[in-house]
Amino acid sequence: GCFFICGLALTPRVHAQSNLALRVMAANITSGNNQSYLDHGVRIFQGLKPDIVCIQEFNTTTNTIRAFVDTAFGTNFNYFRESVAGYDIPNGVISRWPIIASGSWDDSESPNRGYAWAQIDLPGTTNDLYVVSVHLLTANASTRGIEATELKGLIQTHILATNANAWIVVGGDMNTDTRTE
Repeated sequence: GCFFICGLALTPRVHAQSNLALRVMAANITSGNNQSYLDHGVRIFQGLKPDIVCIQEFNTTTNTIRAFVDTAFGTNFNYFRESVAGYDIPNGVISRWPIIASGSWDDSESPNRGYAWAQIDLPGTTNDLYVVSVHLLTANASTRGIEATELKGLIQTHILATNANAWIVVGGDMNTDTRTE
């Protein structure tokens, strides 16, 4: 199932404040047999009107990715989609606000996708928002534990090492078997 983990990782030293309200969505809502977004998924996005989306299986068979983003969210939305060779069901980030940096970290347990990340320039704030889109494997809890530990290390190394006060959202399909996992 899709579960969402959201948090602004604010330490007591953080003085950045904002009254900006934003809607963040995790989305592994592909339809059809091709792990791609068709009209059903587009309508869900249009109805929920998210500002930021951590999207999994970021494929479409009906048009280009840019056309899909324009239709589902609007022409003013930005996106990053993993483009690593062999990533046939890539993760991505879609944002109402500018994406100023983005990339993908390898997932040692999954050969067909990584962890997509984007640094988003939020309006009226002194901090940028780092968004990480993940799709953990269904294999078993041990595999997901390896992925979670790996992800924590990547965030610490690539985000928190240079910005200890970073605002971070991690979202996606955690594929957990139970709520306590």
